[in-house]
Amino acid sequence: MNIAVVVLAAGMGKRMKSDVPKVLHPVLGRPILSYVLDTVDSLLPKRVVVVVGHGAEDVKKISGSKKVAYVTQSKQLGTGHAANCATQALKNFKGNILILNGDFPLITTASLKKFVNNHEKKKADISILTALVDDPSGYGRIKRDQKGKVSGIVEEKDATREERYINEINSGTYCVKSSFLWSGLNKVNTKNKQKEYYLTDIVGIANRDGLNINGVVVSDSDEVMGVNDRLDLSYVESALKWKTNEKLMRSGVTLVDPENTYIAPQVKVGRDTTIYPNTHIYGNSQIGRNCIIGPSSWIEDSKFGNSVTVRASCYVTNASVRNNITIGPFAHLRPDAEIMDGAKIGNFVEIKKSKIGRGSKVPHLSYVGDATLGKDVNIGAGTITCNYDGVDKHRTVIEDNVFIGSDTMLVAPIKVGKGSTTGAGSTISKDVPSGSLAIGRARQTNINDWKRKTKEKGRKKAK
Repeated sequence: MNIAVVVLAAGMGKRMKSDVPKVLHPVLGRPILSYVLDTVDSLLPKRVVVVVGHGAEDVKKISGSKKVAYVTQSKQLGTGHAANCATQALKNFKGNILILNGDFPLITTASLKKFVNNHEKKKADISILTALVDDPSGYGRIKRDQKGKVSGIVEEKDATREERYINEINSGTYCVKSSFLWSGLNKVNTKNKQKEYYLTDIVGIANRDGLNINGVVVSDSDEVMGVNDRLDLSYVESALKWKTNEKLMRSGVTLVDPENTYIAPQVKVGRDTTIYPNTHIYGNSQIGRNCIIGPSSWIEDSKFGNSVTVRASCYVTNASVRNNITIGPFAHLRPDAEIMDGAKIGNFVEIKKSKIGRGSKVPHLSYVGDATLGKDVNIGAGTITCNYDGVDKHRTVIEDNVFIGSDTMLVAPIKVGKGSTTGAGSTISKDVPSGSLAIGRARQTNINDWKRKTKEKGRKKAK
């Protein structure tokens, strides 16, 4: 497929009423533009040009992993002007150029392939992807002649009363021969109510020049729904959420309440896994088979093995969780947490940049950071690895079969040897040899016949 792609992503999106560029608003945890670029990338185009403007540097960061060229539309003078900004980047390209907006997160690879193939089959000079909708408000209308051939596009603000009744709308997606595109754009003017250069005008120009114009109706109008305001954003997320959840359920995943379960389309979930309501799973997460997730848990960019149970209200980001593991409730796995087979992470436990060995347990009320735990380690309640000295982070190493007593402070850097034990309430600041009992606490002193002062006696004394 000999195509180049131009993605229009320069607009501010005034109706969003936001300081954030429209294409960076998230849908199921990802910026709108990311969905468009993923779809474009799957077409294997020869070149991709993204036209940026408002918030350009932030937009470039989001799409920085893509092999794209960026061109800047310093002044937003309309869609025609935006497309023309790509002239220099594509000046040597000969072929068809696909132009689409950066706010179409629902557009699919299949629809774009069908659209481009139809354009090539019809040997069209310009093709427009259109949609039939019940309410065309806000969209440009497709004008056809008596033979059904597209003769032009009229923007709603410039449309007559009769034209506004047309229910075939312009999606803003075009496939144009490069030989016509640049010459056509140079003929576009600002003789309209917006005083802008409309990309839609090239259709009328092509019609006057007697060129072959092709209109292709998309099978699902939702795919070409742009995001213009927060209501559109909500609708698009809801549509994508249901499409994703339906696919998961048909693949053997149980969603107890799909209306209130939020899973990004790229997430992979194994069969016979059950996900409870109000759970969010985003990023490049993978959930294995026979898992139980939630309710009210958040998982992002994390990988889970099989038979993992994540109880209520857990927060997991950038973590690796193996097989046959129980987490939570109310646990927090931070980046680079690695939980090995058969381990247990209990309630109100936080794990950060640490490896928890096979069969080890951190049952409750503990913080483990910058640490390596061997297998079959037991961490008592209230234990903390004191990993930060105010300047640098230090590691704690706990070898196999160690028992850490409740309320132990492990002051890193430190190593606790195999099979050793620490006494409850200890502060351990030196290495513990294997097979040892380490106690680091002040000797208890009891004062006999001591009487606590009452509030009443305290007041009398003050007088």
